[in-house]
Amino acid sequence: ELRKKLAEITHIKENTGVIVQLPLPKQINTQYILDGIIPEKDTDMLSSKSVGLFSSGRSQIFPPVVGAIKYIFVKNNVNVRGKKVTVIGAGRLVGKPVATWLINEGAVVTVLDENTEDISKCTKDADILISGVGKPNLITADMVKNGVIAIDCGTSEANGKVVGDLDPKIADKASLFTPVPGGVGPLTVAMLFKNLAELAKK
Repeated sequence: ELRKKLAEITHIKENTGVIVQLPLPKQINTQYILDGIIPEKDTDMLSSKSVGLFSSGRSQIFPPVVGAIKYIFVKNNVNVRGKKVTVIGAGRLVGKPVATWLINEGAVVTVLDENTEDISKCTKDADILISGVGKPNLITADMVKNGVIAIDCGTSEANGKVVGDLDPKIADKASLFTPVPGGVGPLTVAMLFKNLAELAKK
């Protein structure tokens, strides 16, 4: 029923972009629903076709979080080619698209997930650290090297406050640090609207 409704919405000519608010209830196959959005209207870039186009470098737009990180790197003259990058989390919204983009850009990428036993081994070695797990202060200052570029894409709640995956004290050691709240979050929303504008032009 949901897929059928999504098809109706997608085929309305006036709709230039369609997003599905995640997460969906557990009993629904999320990817099956997301695959109901055609790439021409997929502002979130989460359908299998959109992911394929992006992975092979044939997409005109970027997944919003990738667009946000790319914007931060361009503004701060960060070149990822040849750099050791550790991505924490392998989810569809952050980890997977970010790792794909970094590999395509020539970075040396390590992806950590819940099956990684000792994450500090990989975080201490990273020139660039990107986390999108949603666990409060998962990475502490003693787990990173001096001069690290630390990008926090995780959000969760601790003691009634919105916090990121990276302990704010990392900022003292980092050459570039994005805080939560702020940082990547608002930029990701802006990139979603940028994608919508680009698709509307087409």
